Amino acid sequence: MLVSILVVIVALLALRLWTSTSQSPAARQVQQITKQEHKLTINSSPVLVKPLSFSFIKFQIPSDATSVTLQGNFTATGGTGNDIEAYVLSEADFVNWQNGHDAKTYYNSGKVTVGTINVNLPAGTCYLVFNNKFSVLSSKSVKIEGAADYYE
Repeated sequence: MLVSILVVIVALLALRLWTSTSQSPAARQVQQITKQEHKLTINSSPVLVKPLSFSFIKFQIPSDATSVTLQGNFTATGGTGNDIEAYVLSEADFVNWQNGHDAKTYYNSGKVTVGTINVNLPAGTCYLVFNNKFSVLSSKSVKIEGAADYYE
């Protein structure tokens, strides 16, 4: 009897660990049953990014969130190339990037007019950055439509 109870407890702990760290379809199905899905919308009016500058959207994912996915699209207009660079960074990497140091990105679009973001993120504070530091004269306008989905 005691062995059966221990087996059930170990199985439940293993299932909990697996669903909190796995991005598999099976893990998502278990999370849909055991946790509630949340959506953090990141739509905005067009973001103005001045020449030699950047703009950002800061968003917070709760610390106990799992299976965090940021998905969305953006479009840049302005200047001769209608281009922008987009990054998704953790809070620490955002500080490093701002200061010209190496920074790890969860997403890096390169110089584009239109981009699609689809990345897995950890819980915590993240930044969606639109970089126009390469443009000496032209401001850019960036329209973003997206959301961070997670389970809690």
